[in-house]
Amino acid sequence: MLHTLLIIALPMLGADPWADTVVEWSVGAGGSPGYDDPTSALGEPTRITVDNELVTPFVPAWGMDEIVSLGAGGSLVLRFDEPVLDDPGNPHGIDLLLFGNAGFTDMAYPGGVAGGLFGSDGGQVEVSIDGETWIELQGCPADGAWPTLGWLDGGPYDQVPALQPSDCTWPLSPDILVEDIIGQDWNTLLDLYGGSGGGTGIDLADAGLGSICCIRISNAPDAFFSPELDAAVDVSPIESADVNLDRVVNVIDLLAVISSWGSIDAGREDIDRDGQVAVPDLLLVIAQWGETP
Repeated sequence: MLHTLLIIALPMLGADPWADTVVEWSVGAGGSPGYDDPTSALGEPTRITVDNELVTPFVPAWGMDEIVSLGAGGSLVLRFDEPVLDDPGNPHGIDLLLFGNAGFTDMAYPGGVAGGLFGSDGGQVEVSIDGETWIELQGCPADGAWPTLGWLDGGPYDQVPALQPSDCTWPLSPDILVEDIIGQDWNTLLDLYGGSGGGTGIDLADAGLGSICCIRISNAPDAFFSPELDAAVDVSPIESADVNLDRVVNVIDLLAVISSWGSIDAGREDIDRDGQVAVPDLLLVIAQWGETP
């Protein structure tokens, strides 16, 4: 049985790259019981599971307040407070990322050797410039590769704490294929992710749109699998000095760079992505001071 809810949700406080509001939610048939809260798809991707494990490609988000399950015939519409742009300055030309709860099987448990994907349940993705006219993105599963990597300094099955979050606004290169991952050990997997938090990448040029405000994820009425969604994220431009993702470059970003000075693979503080937080990153903060990415 299909139930449709129209939800007027209060926007999340402050500007950020995450989806902010649930516009419409139609729960489908056969979804996982308890996983029917659509607001679970708002905000940033889950980094720590309900049992305090770090989210990794082997341990995806799974808590009831972490993901929403569409079910057969289900549909979810999310809105961003700020427009998501088709920006040629974005890494690899990717403008939007979707995070589900897919993961890799472990060929050498608990060693963290990537096997095939599990929980990659598909789903249809559409985007809209006004929330009324929709364009479908062909061949773009909502719940697929790449599994979420929440932290850069943890192991495949570690519990908290960890100190270096991955960058969930930075996509993997589209040149990396799932078959390139199979059989790779944990350290090689981290290298292939390159600091990214994962997610399914979307280039808005494929829809012929310069910007969007909304995204709709749906599942066919006769679908066997039920896609899950954790988050939708606006990709940050290359060398953006907005380290804390509040959509302005200011003293907070400067202090973040200083506090990570000399760190290797530090995440967003390594603004130029050269592998170390150093003078070039500081200069990028100064050059972009006061800008709104």
